[in-house]
Amino acid sequence: MPPLQRPHIDNEGRWHFFNGDLVAWKVSSDGDSFTSGQIFKAKSPHSGMGRKSTATPPYHTHLYQTETFDVQSGTLCYLIDGKEGKLLAGQKTSIPPHRPHTFWSDPETGEDLIVNITVRGGPNAGFDEDFVRNFYGYLSSQVMQKSGPNPFQMLRLLDDADVILADVPLGLGRWVNIIFGRWIGGYLLGYPTRFKIFSE
Repeated sequence: MPPLQRPHIDNEGRWHFFNGDLVAWKVSSDGDSFTSGQIFKAKSPHSGMGRKSTATPPYHTHLYQTETFDVQSGTLCYLIDGKEGKLLAGQKTSIPPHRPHTFWSDPETGEDLIVNITVRGGPNAGFDEDFVRNFYGYLSSQVMQKSGPNPFQMLRLLDDADVILADVPLGLGRWVNIIFGRWIGGYLLGYPTRFKIFSE
């Protein structure tokens, strides 16, 4: 595995992943919720090619947290419970725990997607600022160096955030996290959930 590379951080404290094709920053945090702003650049293979884009989250559920998408600009496409839809600027939707979902920037508009994403509730911080930096930081670093991400490391990060892959058959996504992410990735292989290079 090549050495991890720290993303560019601009003067506003925004982190530029995939050479700036995905930009993320903290909007607010109050202890019970965390909101990140994210820009998905249009026409980029990493953020602007629809669901197949590198930065598109996997189809997943949250064990405890409710997630809200609040579109600031552009068009957000989503898949929730197997049903596709779109949100335009000024529109939002909330997804409670255990509902499978993912989202991506609409490639047909040719516009950047700017969205605020809020996660709230649950005993675990889950999708917080550290997770955003480490998950996208690790993925971006590997992809930009043409080295695929290690699946055990990715599952280790998802397990720590209580994010469950929804495409795993028979509802075994939680066990995939525990066995391959926590036990093998964490305990046996020693993969971390946080990297010093992605801290402040």
